Amino acid sequence: MYRNIIGKNNPRWNGGVSEYPDHATMKRNRLIKLREAKNQCEVCGAEAYCVHHLDESKDNHSLDNLAVVCFKCHGILHAGRDQVRKANTKYSRLYGMTLREMVAKYGGSIPTYTKLHKQNELKKFLDKARYMV
Repeated sequence: MYRNIIGKNNPRWNGGVSEYPDHATMKRNRLIKLREAKNQCEVCGAEAYCVHHLDESKDNHSLDNLAVVCFKCHGILHAGRDQVRKANTKYSRLYGMTLREMVAKYGGSIPTYTKLHKQNELKKFLDKARYMV
């Protein structure tokens, strides 16, 4: 969105300060790694635009220390698979559990819960189901 607006005119401008030492090398090596991986996540094969520092150091931008990852896999690398999966679903944010957890606990199917959500009836249904269990 703001990629073509450079410098102080970019709304995301932070005074030229970067969280990465030698940010120019980081950007250059990121582009090289993305080109080499053909913008595919090295973990799951999905479309990817992130690079992950394998040694978790923001100082080491060498090509062998960078891995191309999608946003989802990058989050998993930093936080742990189950935490990211559950925290990032809208259903867990709204109702405290994922669709799969609802099916496992109360029965039914994912399309049923999705339909109830779209009709703004899922909260009522879950409240009744929790009472009955």
